Amino acid sequence: MQGPTRIAYASGSRAPLGLIAATVASGLMFAATPFLIAAIADRYDVTEGAVGAISFAQVGAFAAANFLLPRLFAPSGRVLRIAGAVLLVANLASVVAPGFGLLVGLRVVAGFAAGTMIWIAWGEAMQRRKSMAAIAATGPITALVSAPLLAVLAAQSDAAVYALLTLTGIPVVILRTKATGERRARGNVSRSRSNRVLLAALATLTLFGSALFINEALVARDVHDIPSVMASLAFSLNAAGGWLGARYSTRHRRPGWWLLGIAPSALLTVLAPPWGFFIGMTTWGFAFWMGIPGVLHMLTERSLSPSERAGDAQGVMALGRTFGPVLGGAFVDVGTLTGLAVVAAAGTVVAGATVIAVQEGREHLPPSDPRTVDAGP
Repeated sequence: MQGPTRIAYASGSRAPLGLIAATVASGLMFAATPFLIAAIADRYDVTEGAVGAISFAQVGAFAAANFLLPRLFAPSGRVLRIAGAVLLVANLASVVAPGFGLLVGLRVVAGFAAGTMIWIAWGEAMQRRKSMAAIAATGPITALVSAPLLAVLAAQSDAAVYALLTLTGIPVVILRTKATGERRARGNVSRSRSNRVLLAALATLTLFGSALFINEALVARDVHDIPSVMASLAFSLNAAGGWLGARYSTRHRRPGWWLLGIAPSALLTVLAPPWGFFIGMTTWGFAFWMGIPGVLHMLTERSLSPSERAGDAQGVMALGRTFGPVLGGAFVDVGTLTGLAVVAAAGTVVAGATVIAVQEGREHLPPSDPRTVDAGP
């Protein structure tokens, strides 16, 4: 679930190396978050629930970048390289940050830089379908490969993880990448009511899902007594399930039902024996990516142009991930991971049911028919 929206349409596609590097740098930053909770708490002598502020800072700034920048600037390779340089400096400074408050501030900067890079990378990918698969596959593959390494480094210190993240910014800075596009015109947004409901469903899904997901490393340790290196295998399985789900997502037309499947997976990670943790993490990734591409397709069907709502979708999902760790942190601090699992599962059920309701109520109407009740006032 970490990081921005990704949809894998096919294999063997190509995208500029600079865009792939930007996606790797951003994806690795978000993939590292669950492993950093205990390490940051130990280093700065704060509660593990309070460390949720790190995710709040990063993802909130990421969301702000996706909402604001398309309305203020046109994407360009120069902006991409500047963002890569800013991310590199923020990660490097995080290695030696002397206080927790300063670290949070640095993660705000890092999150905004990562959001800038992903805005440009996905803007380019959506204009060139052959590039989509390469950009889409990068996120899950990054999480799949990096999870064991992140677990080992985090066991040493959070500084070791931030040192690794610093290195990932170098290719973004040195590779010359072209990016083209126009600044989004103010007010150029569909007034579709169902789109607003779908965006709210995406925000709800990521809010409640991330509240638990960001704390799954703690679940592995405190509930199942699973060593961190073994727990990293579950995150790799989650990424692998997500990659498979994205690949097969075009073979069905009922995304809401797949999103409902997240709830039992989430409960399985906490309430089942240790083997259920691994199964639940795997099926969670699969169900999430079987559903999300279909919801995005529903959004574009009801928009004035195919890519109109893409930035808003990524923005609201990032917004959900911004407040999810705060919700999860509150449950962690009072020591009730079981209660967190139940609340998170209930929230994802609401999101999935909302998508089903929109689809069942609207699919018989042409998406651009001006006579539909979907049009705004």
